[in-house]
Amino acid sequence: MEREHLSTKQTIGTPMKATSLQIEHPGNIALHNHNDFSEKQLESLLQSSLRGTPSSLDAHLICHTQNIALTGTKTKLHCYYLPLDGNGRVRVKPLAEHLRHRIIDYAIPRATVNEAKSLAISTNSMAPILKLDERAKKLLTHLATSGEGGELLLFAMAEAIFGITQIICKMTLKTSTSMHYHGSDGVYAEIRAEGGLNIYWGESKVYQSPSTAISNCLESLSPFLLEEDGEDAERNQDILLINEFANFDDERLINGLKEFLDKDNPKSHKTRHCGFALTAFDSKSYPTVGASKSAEEIAASITRQLNNWKSTTTGHISANSLESFDMHFICVPMPSVEAFRSYFLKLLGAGNDS
Repeated sequence: MEREHLSTKQTIGTPMKATSLQIEHPGNIALHNHNDFSEKQLESLLQSSLRGTPSSLDAHLICHTQNIALTGTKTKLHCYYLPLDGNGRVRVKPLAEHLRHRIIDYAIPRATVNEAKSLAISTNSMAPILKLDERAKKLLTHLATSGEGGELLLFAMAEAIFGITQIICKMTLKTSTSMHYHGSDGVYAEIRAEGGLNIYWGESKVYQSPSTAISNCLESLSPFLLEEDGEDAERNQDILLINEFANFDDERLINGLKEFLDKDNPKSHKTRHCGFALTAFDSKSYPTVGASKSAEEIAASITRQLNNWKSTTTGHISANSLESFDMHFICVPMPSVEAFRSYFLKLLGAGNDS
């Protein structure tokens, strides 16, 4: 007898019925949970990471003018000047000393600082903190033409006055204490009120001449703003360093920032590159040695010069095609930037010899 062939027939091309059980890939689960981290939470973490308070610099800088809109640009100009002591002398050295005391905040990553704090408490000794101070001091260049006094002032004002948070400690990435880090003078961040992330590329210039300081500052800043995102962009190396060495010990904050910096993440569409610039330069508004001027007279003299600084800044913004970028531009006239620089280097244990 012919054996009956038993088979299960299946029509070719008919899909198998899907089961109701769906397995979520672990990576997708993590991603979904991570997306629940809101911009408001990121904003809160950035704000809680700020060092200093708005009053931190009150004893060292007087606000002359804030938020001057420069015509035809998206730049706001701010001007600060140095106060007088009770004997009518300009307080240059106290400002330099304040910045010297901020070098750990500026140069050492927060995670490292927090580890040292914990160790200091557990050992009942300040030795771990003093070690950080020595490390920070060695990271700062001892070149006589160092502009790092300006970079520290930029940092102090960014966090204490403007409320934007440093997101990378570039000084720890230096390969030589006698060389400047090749990149921006600082990278800062804030969440915009309407949503999205502002990355502020910092640049500081300390020169005797206002026009030289302003022109060089904007020329140095321009590549970080003008170039499109890409591996060949001037800022790309700093972006990579932020992804690798972000200056925080909270993984939520680090991952939140990385989403905005990842060119393959749609959140990167909401990242806006902005400028944060500081220029310090000589001004004859201050009294010379042996002479006297009141604070009101200094302020009035600065007012008379301010239009020139505004015009110079606006002109160089235009010359560098930066009109469409949001920027804070700070002018800090000083009696002598060389006196400020040399005393700051002296505080670091360096002379004027390169």
